[in-house]
Amino acid sequence: MTIEQLLDAMKKRSGMFIIEERIDYIYYLISGYCGAKSYLEEDDIDRKFRCWFGKWLLQWIEENINSKYKPMSSYWYLDIKAIAGGEEKEVPLFYELCEKFFDDYRNRRGYFEDFPLVKEE
Repeated sequence: MTIEQLLDAMKKRSGMFIIEERIDYIYYLISGYCGAKSYLEEDDIDRKFRCWFGKWLLQWIEENINSKYKPMSSYWYLDIKAIAGGEEKEVPLFYELCEKFFDDYRNRRGYFEDFPLVKEE
């Protein structure tokens, strides 16, 4: 299972993975997943998400919400909380942003446009 597949499964049935659908619970589950995968058999997309989602998110926020945005901390879920506009909007925004992240990565857009570590397929 890749991170993308995990996120899709969580979106459909979050109760199978976390007791309550909250952005901080999702963050810690994903952090544990990514940490375990980095020691086991990590797929390329897992590595990209683990290493770059937080940086990609900050660029997205600067381009779409506030060009002078300063990160809340090194935990990306706090940035999502800061921009979501309410607790009920945090998780849907996270899933929407994940779709944009994977789409940007696959299509070499935005953050990934001239990224030197992205190999051509």
